[in-house]
Amino acid sequence: MSQRREIPLSDLHLHAGTEFFTSDWLAIDAEHLSAFATASYLDAEHADLTASKNNPLGATLVDGFLLTSLLTMFHFNNSPVRGEDIYGFNYGLDRVRYTLPVFIGQQIRCVATLAEVTPRPDGTVLVTTDNTIEVEGEEKPAMVARWLSLFATRDDGTNVER
Repeated sequence: MSQRREIPLSDLHLHAGTEFFTSDWLAIDAEHLSAFATASYLDAEHADLTASKNNPLGATLVDGFLLTSLLTMFHFNNSPVRGEDIYGFNYGLDRVRYTLPVFIGQQIRCVATLAEVTPRPDGTVLVTTDNTIEVEGEEKPAMVARWLSLFATRDDGTNVER
């Protein structure tokens, strides 16, 4: 894993518009693709898989939602937001597009740009990142996604609304 820089949450707004991080390369293997299918109930016991079986790209195609779910891992491992009392919540996605198929064994990585940092009245900070999943050796990305995360600190005295 590459060395990551550290940015206190209070200084994050100073970095808006810059690269947030570039992850290391990762190859998705058959075991993880199978585990994702099980976790998302994409098995014969729970879903009609006819459409999946008719897929002309074959069984080694990586599901787009698996790529989306990898944003969590990429951010956990690479986000420069650091601090003992910081925690975050997934606030949602504004836009996700799958632009190139990914297959088992291909190397992918995430390049994230810090798009916006918005302090909120309750003391939390809404952080928006633009994320590109690149495929090694390909010019076109596999996925682009705008992701919103809500950050808070334990010592700010706020209660995050549900």
